[in-house]
Amino acid sequence: MPTPHAAAVLVGNGLSVAFNAELNLQNITEEVMRRIEAADGDDVVAAMKEIAERALPDGVTSSEDFEQLVGAFGAESRTLSTLETLATLTSPKDKKLRKAIRRVASFAEQVRDSGVSHVLEVICERTHASHEDSADLHALVSAILQSFDGRIVIGNLNYDTLLLAALMRVCQNRDLADLADGRRQVTVTVNDEETRTVQGLRKTSADFPASRRVRLLHLHGSLTYWGNKGRTIFAKLPKELLDDGDQWKAVRERTTNVRPAVVLANPRDKAQHVNEYPFSLAYKMFAHGLRRADHWLIIGYSFKDAPVNDLLRTAFLEYEEKPSVLVVTHGPAPTRQEIERAMGWGADDPDSRGWLKISRRGANGLQETSRWERFTP
Repeated sequence: MPTPHAAAVLVGNGLSVAFNAELNLQNITEEVMRRIEAADGDDVVAAMKEIAERALPDGVTSSEDFEQLVGAFGAESRTLSTLETLATLTSPKDKKLRKAIRRVASFAEQVRDSGVSHVLEVICERTHASHEDSADLHALVSAILQSFDGRIVIGNLNYDTLLLAALMRVCQNRDLADLADGRRQVTVTVNDEETRTVQGLRKTSADFPASRRVRLLHLHGSLTYWGNKGRTIFAKLPKELLDDGDQWKAVRERTTNVRPAVVLANPRDKAQHVNEYPFSLAYKMFAHGLRRADHWLIIGYSFKDAPVNDLLRTAFLEYEEKPSVLVVTHGPAPTRQEIERAMGWGADDPDSRGWLKISRRGANGLQETSRWERFTP
């Protein structure tokens, strides 16, 4: 019997944009800034506006501004957490100092939560595709699943649920597993302080059923992944619960005990975030998939994310016989040299065309191209 062909698939914002232009990061950032500027409220709102203005003083000019904006919301709270630790070490008896720092840190957390809720609410509202675009995405997902008969591990860098919806439609849940654990139920307080029982997240790699060959791993979280402040509860909220906007409002009004579990940080802080659960589990499972796949498909990723590049490079350099890699992008970026550098392929190495193929026509219709035919086993 022939050995099954396994695939590791990494998808970035370019995949979402290919099937829904409203998910372009620059457009999202512009809408978030508009809502922040129009918001009315207390000191938290005033601070949120100040941080947004400081992060993007010249307005939104490119897609890179998205990371600049969301990273600014969390920077202060992480700094104050460090200050509290320092205060405990240097002035262990100064209770007033620690209390003051905790009070300011709590305020910074409220500001962060308000900013992040606006970002994810915009993404949630735009997480849809037209009938035609949905059919095109389903066709691509079907082609991937049909072309590889072994394990398929998908690392998703997007917060939206476009890919999840397509996989659920194509797999009909029989072959698909994500971080949500259907065997584990947890209770959370959602909007209007209503109690709901929802799926908890898987805690270890052993929680993934071996019988399901397709694994979807949201490496930086999802708008449906939420956790409480004490990090004792992590859950997947139904998308329908988020659609009417009440849950995002509940975050801002602090009437829910859970917050989005996502990596929305600047490049410097991102490396720290991905080492924390549940992102650490997603990274671990994707690294496992990379090391066991003879084909790597990378769609809509810019190769600018340091933790993701480290993940790719570490796995790639362990291979004596390199996997076949297809990078799908739209336009001239990233260049072949940028991809090689991210993978750890140096100037002294042989020509990368032996293992690296690049398609610059975008994800929509990829499965109908000759490049796809040459890539698949």
